[in-house]
Amino acid sequence: MKKIVLSFSLLALVLTGTISCSSDDNSSEQQQLKTLVLTSVNGTEATVNDEVTFVVTVGTSVIEGAKIEVNGKEVTNPFTFAEVGTYKVVAKKDGYNKSNEIEITIKADTAEDGRSIVGTWIPTNVIVTALGSEVVNMPYPAKENCEDDTLLFNSNQTVKFNYHSETCDLQTTGAAWSINEAGTILNLNLFGQAMTVNVITNNASKLIIKAKGNQFEALIPILVPDLAGNITPEMLGLAEVQLELNKQ
Repeated sequence: MKKIVLSFSLLALVLTGTISCSSDDNSSEQQQLKTLVLTSVNGTEATVNDEVTFVVTVGTSVIEGAKIEVNGKEVTNPFTFAEVGTYKVVAKKDGYNKSNEIEITIKADTAEDGRSIVGTWIPTNVIVTALGSEVVNMPYPAKENCEDDTLLFNSNQTVKFNYHSETCDLQTTGAAWSINEAGTILNLNLFGQAMTVNVITNNASKLIIKAKGNQFEALIPILVPDLAGNITPEMLGLAEVQLELNKQ
């Protein structure tokens, strides 16, 4: 009986030693794995719909085929962030330790917001050129002691031009407006005239539109009173009118 107990004791010692060695070997092997290093080419901030590219390295070597996870979900690389927020990103690949975690902050695209024409604009300056020469460069002829004239683009695709008489009486005209996908061609209807103008500048504070004079024909008596009645339709077609407006 003592021999049996002794035999089991010896066997237990051998197994314990084996398991211990095996565990030590696995631990050693895990420690020998190289750790991935994750970086973002775009930095840690981007805007909505920006494409962010990630690079995974070990030392000076770029590691191809690493999986990129954003908030625990595998994504493509590069990856386009579609919503504002803060995202945690890591890289993984078999045979390597998981990478460091980086945070990417996605902000609203203010440039895109600036291109939105919706809002109230105050006309500030008028430039008229003809045959390559500048004929008029003057402040918008606002009526003295009156409130500002405004050009209002509503989100429901309606437009209103609010302007004042010499006695500051408010008058309004306008119908519909639309803009092309690129934001470069604006269509609007004022005083019953369909106008198509080029958008030269459109940001958070300034809007500049420009077109042949005949596109502004209905507005000429307001924009450039001195020209009204003194310029023929033919000459108006040769001229170019630029109107600058500031966001209210």
